[in-house]
Amino acid sequence: MSKLAEITLVVTAMVLIGVSLAIVYPRLSEPTREPLLDWKDNAVVARGAKLYAEQCASCHGSIGGSSITNKMNTIQTSAPSHDADGHTWEHPDFALVQLTKTGEVAELCRNVSESTMPEFGQALSDRQIVDVLTYIKSTWPKDIRMRHDEINLLYEGQNTAVRELLDLSES
Repeated sequence: MSKLAEITLVVTAMVLIGVSLAIVYPRLSEPTREPLLDWKDNAVVARGAKLYAEQCASCHGSIGGSSITNKMNTIQTSAPSHDADGHTWEHPDFALVQLTKTGEVAELCRNVSESTMPEFGQALSDRQIVDVLTYIKSTWPKDIRMRHDEINLLYEGQNTAVRELLDLSES
């Protein structure tokens, strides 16, 4: 290889590296937005756990089990479990918020009839809905949370749009 060819190759490589950095660096330097379901926030998780017990457990069961126990007997749940054995984690945040708030089944949700999920948008504030979903996510094993985060990356635009429409002020 001639000297001119070597110099051309090195300069071309440097230009490609420079262009790559110019494209990637702005994305790396953007401030990261807190996730909608911030399962590491203990206060949010605690509020969500209380609301889940009051509003959700009668249909979905306690997290980690497929049934709930009352004083008289065991009642089988009428809705899918939200723990790692269920399929809640297969859906991005925006779909979970939509389903909880309106009762409407997102196209991404399977095996749920429109008549089975009540609307919680009137009973719970946006903040409370996010708190409950955050609690649910906090109970998943690490590998399931990581898979859910990967799913959310695919729907980042929809998640961002929904986040901007929600009123997440403290109730």
